[in-house]
Amino acid sequence: MSRIKRGWELTKKSWALLRENPTLLRFPLYGGVATIVCALVVVGPGIYLIEDDQAVFGGAMAVIGFYLLAVIGTYFSVGLAAAADMIFRGQQASVGDGLAVARGRLPQIAGWAAVSTTLGVALSALENQGVIGQIVGRVLAIGWSLITFLAVPVIALEGTGPFQTLKRSASLFKSRWGAQVTGNIAIGGAVFLLGVLPSALLIFAGFLIWASASFAGALLLVLGVIGLAISMLVSSALSNIFGVALYRYALDGEAVGGFTAQELESAVKPRGGRNAPPTATPGTV
Repeated sequence: MSRIKRGWELTKKSWALLRENPTLLRFPLYGGVATIVCALVVVGPGIYLIEDDQAVFGGAMAVIGFYLLAVIGTYFSVGLAAAADMIFRGQQASVGDGLAVARGRLPQIAGWAAVSTTLGVALSALENQGVIGQIVGRVLAIGWSLITFLAVPVIALEGTGPFQTLKRSASLFKSRWGAQVTGNIAIGGAVFLLGVLPSALLIFAGFLIWASASFAGALLLVLGVIGLAISMLVSSALSNIFGVALYRYALDGEAVGGFTAQELESAVKPRGGRNAPPTATPGTV
């Protein structure tokens, strides 16, 4: 319970930063729009061709589409992380500033997207191998999401290649897993209770009354979908902000963005003991 409470405190600080800098929401918004366009133009036709018994061409097209989706998602996440770090350091940061950093990291982003897409395809194939494959695949997927939690801030702030990024994020996870897991649980739980659940209820109610009151049903559906979309944007932004704050403290002991040293110290236990300052430098954590 104490870890969950600390994670919730970190989430509230992340929300405070987002509320003061709502422009950060534009990163996941732009990324979401680009994702939809890519899915419609590349992934959708690829899946259609697979269903139309053109598995080779359709499969290749779908894989390329999934890779482009990974590039898009990582690109805008890196931009958000860079902008959040600028704000943490007391600088003015616009969407253009964050995307400028992302453009400078494009080779690293492309490399990381290739690694994550390859693993995603492999896990998908594994999950198609019966019940055991599904269980193993999902366990591996959860493990991958945890050890790569800090991959985006590592790429944004260090500019490392894909394998060095994996090594850095994994080593940070192994030594400081508690803050990452509980922080994400707190973020996910808050967004679910305050955003996803009410939106889902609106959508469900809209479907129920659609036949008898089409206008009211349509209105509830629209409100529910909008609420769900906003919830996803907020969740993405909070997760990235939290990751940058945790990364910055783990890297050089700097409490940023309104977080106190005590809050971050309680959430991140350094290697040298509870009171030892985290003085690791890139590549040594």
